[in-house]
Amino acid sequence: MAKSKAIRVTPNVLRCLDELRAAAKSLPDGELKRRATAALDYLGRTFSGEPQPNNGISCPVDTAIIK
Repeated sequence: MAKSKAIRVTPNVLRCLDELRAAAKSLPDGELKRRATAALDYLGRTFSGEPQPNNGISCPVDTAIIK
């Protein structure tokens, strides 16, 4: 793993996020769709520079960061 945990958010990374959001919309309603949408929202906030919970270090066991 790289020494820096920074992710360079390039236009193609943002395009991939948009494609995944479109794919998540096609999922049937339910828990999987809810979690997929929440995960993509989390990535979107992270890509926009919003600080991550707990400074981005590993989540404790059984702790959800995707709400």
